[in-house]
Amino acid sequence: EFGDAEQVHQGLSSLSLAHREVLTLFFLEDLSVEEVAAVLGVPPGTVKSRLYYAKQALRKVLEGEAPHDE
Repeated sequence: EFGDAEQVHQGLSSLSLAHREVLTLFFLEDLSVEEVAAVLGVPPGTVKSRLYYAKQALRKVLEGEAPHDE
């Protein structure tokens, strides 16, 4: 969905720590929203919100870096 792993890692490095944490725990560590919330000490709703905005931010970064075929 997001391209290759190298692009994703570069994209992650440009995100805020809060966004990077939720994406890493949720997708790479394969934790549930509830587990991520427990690790970070925040409510599940906060995790869902951060995941939503983090995915949007990552997508924008990766689309900005990706060559456009038009």
